[in-house]
Amino acid sequence: MFFRSIKAGMWLEEACVKHKAIIVLAGALVLTAGTLASAGDSNTEEQKERVVPEVKAHRVNPHAPVIDGNLDDPVWSSGEIDFITNFTETEPDEGENPSESTMVAVVYDEKAVYVAFWCYDSEPDKIDKQLVRRDRWSQSDMVSIRLDPYHDHKTGAMFTVSAAGSQRDLRIFNDGNTDLSWDAVWSSGVQMQPWGWSAEMEIPYHCLRFQEMPEQTWGIDFVRTVNRNNEWYKWAFVPASEAGFVSKFGHLTGMKDIRPARHLEVLPYVVSSLETEPASLGNENGRDLLGNTGVDIKYGLSSNLTLDATINPDFGQVETDRPVLNLSSFETYFSERRPFFVEGSDLWQSEYTMFYSRRIGRAPASYIDDDQYLYEISRPRATTILGAAKISGKLPGGTSIAFLGAITDKEIEKYAALDSVYNVVEDTLGNVVSADSAISFREGIVEPRAGYSVFRVKQDLFERSNVGVIMTVASQDARHPAVTGGFDWRLYTNDGMWYTDGQSIFSRVDPEHVGFATDISIGKDAGEHVRGAIGLTVKDPHLHINRLGFTSRNDTRHIWTWWQYRTRNDWWIIRNSWNNINLYYSENYTGAVIERGGNFNGHVEFTNNWSLGGGTSFQAEPYSDRETRGHGLWEWPVRPTWSWWFSLNTDGRKKVSFCWNPGGGADRGGSWWANYVGVEFRPRGDMEFELGTNIVRNFKATRWVENPDDETTIFADLDKDQISLHASASMMFHKNLSCQLSAQGLVSGLDYRNYRPYLGNGNYGPVESDYDHDFNWSSLNSTLLIRWEYRPGSTLYMVWTRSKSDYDDSVNDLDISRDFDKFFSAGSTNVFLIKASYWLNI
Repeated sequence: MFFRSIKAGMWLEEACVKHKAIIVLAGALVLTAGTLASAGDSNTEEQKERVVPEVKAHRVNPHAPVIDGNLDDPVWSSGEIDFITNFTETEPDEGENPSESTMVAVVYDEKAVYVAFWCYDSEPDKIDKQLVRRDRWSQSDMVSIRLDPYHDHKTGAMFTVSAAGSQRDLRIFNDGNTDLSWDAVWSSGVQMQPWGWSAEMEIPYHCLRFQEMPEQTWGIDFVRTVNRNNEWYKWAFVPASEAGFVSKFGHLTGMKDIRPARHLEVLPYVVSSLETEPASLGNENGRDLLGNTGVDIKYGLSSNLTLDATINPDFGQVETDRPVLNLSSFETYFSERRPFFVEGSDLWQSEYTMFYSRRIGRAPASYIDDDQYLYEISRPRATTILGAAKISGKLPGGTSIAFLGAITDKEIEKYAALDSVYNVVEDTLGNVVSADSAISFREGIVEPRAGYSVFRVKQDLFERSNVGVIMTVASQDARHPAVTGGFDWRLYTNDGMWYTDGQSIFSRVDPEHVGFATDISIGKDAGEHVRGAIGLTVKDPHLHINRLGFTSRNDTRHIWTWWQYRTRNDWWIIRNSWNNINLYYSENYTGAVIERGGNFNGHVEFTNNWSLGGGTSFQAEPYSDRETRGHGLWEWPVRPTWSWWFSLNTDGRKKVSFCWNPGGGADRGGSWWANYVGVEFRPRGDMEFELGTNIVRNFKATRWVENPDDETTIFADLDKDQISLHASASMMFHKNLSCQLSAQGLVSGLDYRNYRPYLGNGNYGPVESDYDHDFNWSSLNSTLLIRWEYRPGSTLYMVWTRSKSDYDDSVNDLDISRDFDKFFSAGSTNVFLIKASYWLNI
């Protein structure tokens, strides 16, 4: 590894000489940004040391408050508790006194922390109260409490309740990154009052992680939102020009003789489902009735470590993936939706995606290798996960650890094969007139049994910095284990103004080769006006992390820079503005330039809460080393190419709001344009409708078609019309009972012309007519979900998912009437599912 680092350094020296213009430009940007930072942010040097606000929590005696939002419990009228009233406005007029008054109090007992909010309002009848399902953003007045129980200035949790009673919670890590997938079991209540509205929260200790000590000091902050005025109030006020989030919380003191909850959470579940699909040889009636039971377990091993385990897990996705037509040479990345993997996913995050959880339980990747194969009887859609577990926590001294293990079963496809042919009858010319055949039914392994492991350690340094290591192992029967690992860092200056982060990794997927990669960046993370970064990424040709991780490609050396100039003070009708410039350059290990371009984009937020944005980009790389799918370099037909885009968003607080996003430009010797329009309609506080459609047209774009043999690559001019759409409707019957219908569709018509072989160096052979790759493709995935949290932590789901796709190579155009009819024609796959879970806290 040391010698590879020397080689990387030698390459960097060569690149500095070979590409002097790029390096000089990047250096000039850094110097310019530094000058602007010195001029625009010089006031930071004169800032006085911030006074950290503090609030003392008093112990409840003898009874805890009833969490109903009324604030009529004796504890809240006691003269012994401290009241917080000194809030500061952060949006839209930073540093000003709030237009509405807020009061907060905190008490505790041996089980939980209790918080009360008095939200005074001069116009109570105008309080916004949009009711949405848990964890969704809403156009509502809200209050939040942010806690840092470890008091490590980096991690914590936020609990939010809206004036309509909707809950939202999230984990905070790396002093500002958030994980909304985290769900804790806690209580809240709200009430409308003649003077405004009030809220109560109960945050049990089993939701939090903290060290055991005689007296606690936690980080804490409180936030209130007045939605109709787009106003945000904060207790521990910090100007937006300063870096830090958790590290700038106030202090919660006075909590004595409390202990972390070493509890056991058990979540058993039962699932019953009916799947219908078009009849086939493997499923003659097109129906499959399934049932399943399992259990998820969460156990506090100590005050610092938690075990999450699942036995016979239900990893069925409640929502289906969006339809994608991928004509590129790169894999499509899909986000994770399965609860076990989604919760705490920040634990594995680093510069490279070393752990891509969609690899576990994926659709089988192998196919039957049998010369006598006739047709498929049945093929599993996903790999069965037998069990999974993870241990995570933070040890004294600021060391975070996480370990995940999962085991998947082997998957078998059943198919029909031709055993023999007999009673052959031929005519006088030797042509077969008739014959009988013997068919047997066979099985073959299409996904081997496998085990997956991920190990992660991070160590806190100084105020906001950390270093870490990660290692992954993917072991599959009959394959060499895939081992990857790396070291990463994120280091800040004392004031958080400047940082450097990056990661160095390796991979070994066979006995002969070890791959490596390095990513490093230096950036400015705070300041009144200027922020930015410059970075370098190197991936050698032997890097392979996709057995358990994700990278779009290897064999690249990439340098990039990004800088932003922003304003936050009102000027005329403008409230905020952002202006960004991005430049990038890449070459592969043979020295071929495969990326060279950049863009400028800007965004303006107006005082009426509308926003306007847009930008322009250019690409000037001469080659692509992936477009021929292994047959050498492909030269771009025209360079440079330019594109533009534009966006307009209206005020999302209104009952009706819309987004308009057109764009266009040149590409692959042709041109393109696109137009997206989205509308959101909220007729009532408990109803919401969304509709969006995007139309894209490509004209005469030079596209790869196929490699008919080991030496020939065929390209053609492609005219493509595509319409994608999404729609959703939701209805809230209660804050814990919701119904949602969502759909995502796509229709495409592809017309290839002028098929021709690529000869290299930008030259093509004569046009050929022996190819016909035109087709029309349509797909619609929809979900109807009824969700009822019938008691805290316990949920009943009723789900209907429908997926329908259609490939038609007899037409090459897009016909709205014909193609939309296909969405609702026969031949869809339907899954009807009922799932019930029951949360036990032992």
